[in-house]
Amino acid sequence: MKIQIVSTVCMVLAAASPSCTVDNEGRATRNGARADQENALPGTCVDHCGGRSAEQCYCDDECTDYGDCCDDYQDECVAPGTGGNETTGGNETTGAQTDGSTPGTCEGHCGGASPDGCACDDACLADGTCCEDYVDVCEDPEDPNGCTKNVVLMGYWPPTNEMLRQWSTNPEQNPGEWTGKNWGGHGYDVYAFFPEFPPDGNPSNDPFGSEGRVGSPDFDLQVDYQRTSEDFWKIVDANKPTIIITTSRGGGIGWEVEAIEGGHGGEGNPAYDWSSDGYGGQTRPTENSIDPRSWTAISTWRGDDVLTTKLPVDEIVEAAKALDLVSVEVDEDGTSGNYLSGFLGLHGLAYADKHPSVLAAGHIHVGISVPNGDAQALMEATLQAVLEAHPASTASCSSD
Repeated sequence: MKIQIVSTVCMVLAAASPSCTVDNEGRATRNGARADQENALPGTCVDHCGGRSAEQCYCDDECTDYGDCCDDYQDECVAPGTGGNETTGGNETTGAQTDGSTPGTCEGHCGGASPDGCACDDACLADGTCCEDYVDVCEDPEDPNGCTKNVVLMGYWPPTNEMLRQWSTNPEQNPGEWTGKNWGGHGYDVYAFFPEFPPDGNPSNDPFGSEGRVGSPDFDLQVDYQRTSEDFWKIVDANKPTIIITTSRGGGIGWEVEAIEGGHGGEGNPAYDWSSDGYGGQTRPTENSIDPRSWTAISTWRGDDVLTTKLPVDEIVEAAKALDLVSVEVDEDGTSGNYLSGFLGLHGLAYADKHPSVLAAGHIHVGISVPNGDAQALMEATLQAVLEAHPASTASCSSD
């Protein structure tokens, strides 16, 4: 037992330090004096950094406080030039960690690969390629099955892209702090994705079909069928959302919850159910220009076939009205339209239809004149209502 081992150590040290005692964790103390190489204990930390050596001395970051470091602790476990910060183990600090992880972050990349060169998928634990924060970011530490409990928010034109910035992990789009980790203490991590509109952020100033109107290709979700299809599936494949809320700019109604999506056209080529986006060589969502899953969605949910929102509509309306900022309505009969708003909204519900683990999904139109600050407050109230309606404890592991 460790208490016996350290008691022996304490006896050895007693001659030099009569005040040596054993604390309630079984570690020797010497009036809080810090150890150095002269009073370290015989033994080696090779292959034992972060724990106890076989010679009964220690190699963790507390040993300097307790005075029970192995005599090679500094050489083996403390990275040169780091001011004494303990490494995760091994004989020197390299790109790979000895616990099988690799430097880099999984923030916003769960289920796929990080741009830092490490992995964030289920297989990385077995092959030792996980980013160093994989467990904290991509797995629920209280759930041994690693349930995915992510919320994905998407937007298009202002004010929707502006209201989502706090949940973006992209520093170019959110120079402030990402607020999505365990947002509001609800047990969900929230990620947001949206385009940017050069040169002034206002797409209304630019001609139809121009980059300023559809968004820069350097960011997610251009207002373009092909790019939206590509980015949507990339985002949901990586994050496996339990909740997905899509948004776009509407007209005079401040906060409009869409009750249904799909149902356009119904005859002939499904691509012509949708209005031209005026951008690039292919201006409609043709079968050979979009993801096969997108084509299945627009081919299935057309004519008389629609998908119903999976958002807690009554709770959202109550929360939004309580702010007393804008008009709040539910569009019971219409859809988000046959342009990019409806295309994105249909994608969210089609994804939920194919994935039983998704608890909530749907589209919200935000009035064109709603100030950015008001839109952000409304989004926060909406998200709060959705997460309260679907506690993280009710979320099941993805079956993908």
